[in-house]
Amino acid sequence: MTTIKKIAECTHVSAATVSNVLNGKGGASEAKAREILETAQRMHYTPNLLAKRLKNQQSNTIGIITEDLTVFNTPEIVDGVDAACEAMGMEIILGNMRLYKRYHNDFTDTQKHQQLLDKMVEHMLSHQVEGIVYVGYHCRKLVYLPTRITVPIIYAYCYPKGQKYPAVIYDDENAAYNLTTLMIQKGHQKIGAICGPLDSFHTLERLKGYQRALFENGILFNPGLVQYGDWTRSSGVAAAEVLIQTGVTAVFAFNDEMACGVYEYCARHTLKIGTDISVAGFDNRDVSADCTPSLTTVNLPLEEIGQTCTRLLTEAIGEKPVDTEITRLPCTLLERESIGPCPNPAK
Repeated sequence: MTTIKKIAECTHVSAATVSNVLNGKGGASEAKAREILETAQRMHYTPNLLAKRLKNQQSNTIGIITEDLTVFNTPEIVDGVDAACEAMGMEIILGNMRLYKRYHNDFTDTQKHQQLLDKMVEHMLSHQVEGIVYVGYHCRKLVYLPTRITVPIIYAYCYPKGQKYPAVIYDDENAAYNLTTLMIQKGHQKIGAICGPLDSFHTLERLKGYQRALFENGILFNPGLVQYGDWTRSSGVAAAEVLIQTGVTAVFAFNDEMACGVYEYCARHTLKIGTDISVAGFDNRDVSADCTPSLTTVNLPLEEIGQTCTRLLTEAIGEKPVDTEITRLPCTLLERESIGPCPNPAK
């Protein structure tokens, strides 16, 4: 690794002179300065930004702890943090707990979770980060919190027990309300719902939005039109078989994977999506636009979550008071071809 000392030896000047020239402070003749710069370039000198920042009593670096970098929501949130940091001239350090790879969809808080988190926080603090963004891989209340934290921390796509720290998530309930309302506006009265697991935060919030839309439009909620899946395509197929036999004219699947299961069931039984039955999903996964017909769904503000977390974190770093309430960002309804008029509207 090329250092200022090595450049000084090659150009026969002091390390202080090299440092001054490289930082644009002068201190050498024009010819000697040119020689120093050319030597630094030839030797591929890279300044130690961390050492420089620590000398100025700040690292200008934010740490990002992800529960699992491979889960679909996480990369966009991380990208949002990175883009916001780049715009402010800040650096990021990324740490990945790999919880999904370790435990899959088991969201039970354990001592192992606590140990992994504390180890990751210690790693971040050892790199002198000024704040941390913690990114969940499934929105839920986190019981395990850092044992020792000496810098501000913001939670993304999850929220801490007791609202001890600020958190940024998206508004599941209003998104589900808007989507169900769209179906009702198309004349649908008998709308089936395919939920995720009953203990899921997303399930409960989306179910509330679905029920509120029915209530506000004078439609009696029918528990018999609600099925529970596990977010997989196969569970969508199984739920569709039950719901379509009840005579529903529309199905709101609580994620795009289960909506694709409805498509699969309809294809097997020669039911035309958007004509014989309407279908909607949630999450705007890549597959939603590739479905035939294209799937009506909800786009999540993942990048905006990352950007909002970064803004709140930099405010906290600057010792500006930050509200520990949960910030809910709006989603975007993407109306596509899968929702059509009710084939037999109530008279």
